[in-house]
Amino acid sequence: MFSTAKRLIQLGCMTWLATGCATSGIGIEPDSMALPERWQSPSNTSAVSPGWLDELDDPALASLVAEGLANNHQLAAQRALVRQSEQGLIIAGADLYPELDLSLDISRSRQAVDRAVGGPQTSYGIGLDLGWELDLWGKLSDGQRQANLTLAARRAELDAARLDLASDLANAWYELLATEQQLALFSRRLHNLEQNLEVIESGYRLGLGSALDVYLARNDVESERARVEAQTQLRGEAARGLQRLLGRYPDGRWTQLPALPLLQTPVTAGVPADLLRRRPDLQSAWMDLMASDAALAIAHKQRFPSLQIQASVGDESGRLPDLLEGGLAWSLAAGLAQPLFNAGRLEAGEGQARARVEELEKRFLDELFIAFGEVENSLGRSQALQAQYEQFQQAERNARLAEELAFEQYRKGLVEYSTVLEAQRRSLDAQNSAIETRRDLLQNRVALYRALGGGLGNEVRDVATLAEKLPNSEPLNRVADQRE
Repeated sequence: MFSTAKRLIQLGCMTWLATGCATSGIGIEPDSMALPERWQSPSNTSAVSPGWLDELDDPALASLVAEGLANNHQLAAQRALVRQSEQGLIIAGADLYPELDLSLDISRSRQAVDRAVGGPQTSYGIGLDLGWELDLWGKLSDGQRQANLTLAARRAELDAARLDLASDLANAWYELLATEQQLALFSRRLHNLEQNLEVIESGYRLGLGSALDVYLARNDVESERARVEAQTQLRGEAARGLQRLLGRYPDGRWTQLPALPLLQTPVTAGVPADLLRRRPDLQSAWMDLMASDAALAIAHKQRFPSLQIQASVGDESGRLPDLLEGGLAWSLAAGLAQPLFNAGRLEAGEGQARARVEELEKRFLDELFIAFGEVENSLGRSQALQAQYEQFQQAERNARLAEELAFEQYRKGLVEYSTVLEAQRRSLDAQNSAIETRRDLLQNRVALYRALGGGLGNEVRDVATLAEKLPNSEPLNRVADQRE
């Protein structure tokens, strides 16, 4: 027996020396990647601000983000995933230690021979069993390392989910403000058209206008009423989208909305290499890659010998009080197992794990360059949108003056009503374009902050951290109470 065990150990050691106990399938090193020293789009290369919500200087938005981080259901589900990984780490670490089981048995039986002694027999037994697999090649340690890396990946995913939620809330907030301003614009235009219609109908009754002008003015009024109704629906949908992100019932009602802000401060974008340490989604992808590499090491070491130690101690008696009174029976055994033939299953498992590492490595590189592209696009779009906004502002001023002048000239009989209609259309288009571009500027700024991996403000982080310590049923006002 001992000579056989010795030969198996020698065979395992030879296999280990031939293949190497430490194995890795990762072929990239993020720190040594050749990246450009600055972004291709014009930008400020100073360090990225640690709190982009503070830069937006919008207390209402900061309050909404804090509420969303505390109450959003998808974020709560992501926190549950982190807790699952925390328990998985405990499970993986437990494999490194012996397992001890206590058993207490009672049995009652009757056999044919029992008739002579008067009936069924009862027996009691107690046992203490110990099992332990020695971590000869570090396979169990690799399992714990994999669980650690998986937990780190889930925590990074949670950080990425927080950033995504804050970005989605900011975009939804600015979308709601924009739809509110557009609704106000269309309502004002409807009011002006109704006033114009009264003037035109009055002039027609006095013989100073044509029936065609009256029909055209009435058509404008009805079309604008339809536009106001459609915009009211869009405004309600925007409010519901924001309420859903906040974990509220989406009733579509929202009051006291401010105007869209205008950002004047530029964004500091840092350098491309900063994304590797700033973006939590990239950190999560890298940790998942490292965890798969640990799984490869485990699959590699499954082909090595395993050493199990089994020990037990116990007693058995026909009477419960007699247990442990006599000498206890005990046993101690050690078993060494070396896989010899399994039709290629273990080798295929290692090949599968290696292919998984290659897959996640390519996915990480793809996500990395997608992240670079997001920053470049947002930086380039920022300049283009700023130029467009300035042009639309000038066009809005000119269109408003042209609309007022056209109607005055129509009242004096100097121009046809079609000229007034064209001036009104251009004025509306210019004002609506200015609102949309202002919204696009804000949402692109949020997209740039997200692409750069910008952190949240200190106050928002404090509220979110406190909220995560409370049960899921606790409302946000409880968070505010505890802060005070």
